[in-house]
Amino acid sequence: MVLLNSCWSPCIWTDNLKSGIKAISLYTVAVSIVLMTFIIFDMTGGDSTQLYNPLFEADVRFSMQVIGGLLLVFFIFLIASACLLVMGVKIMNRGLMIPWITGFGLLIAFQLIFGLWLLGGYYIYLDSVLYTLVNWTWMAYNIYCWLVVYSQYKVVAQLQAPNIELLYP
Repeated sequence: MVLLNSCWSPCIWTDNLKSGIKAISLYTVAVSIVLMTFIIFDMTGGDSTQLYNPLFEADVRFSMQVIGGLLLVFFIFLIASACLLVMGVKIMNRGLMIPWITGFGLLIAFQLIFGLWLLGGYYIYLDSVLYTLVNWTWMAYNIYCWLVVYSQYKVVAQLQAPNIELLYP
């Protein structure tokens, strides 16, 4: 079942899913590069004392290096899966869309869990509520992007479904 027929958001508007997916993959690459730069800044001794920082309570000597390295690998995977997503849409191959769908789903789950951790751990600070609301607003936009790609996945699945017609009862 196709959920969406076009891609509309405040920064991306297209009348079909294919061109919307190209914009979403560009968005994925851009956000991944920005977040990788932010993580590298934190890992090299930058200021990681802000509540909204995903590496907020990480030890600079060990855990920040390990978690930061894992996040860098994840974002490199997300960039590669965005490239595969564009290729999959171009050649109508559902299998090339699956890495992006799963990786972006993990990113959305991380945003949800990070927001819950922020609210649960720092509920006495009003700033944490604001940061959580901003994070969840961004998560809602990411869910919409995920739904656009999932809708295109379903369109390709319907186009590739075998139409078997029984000629003799």
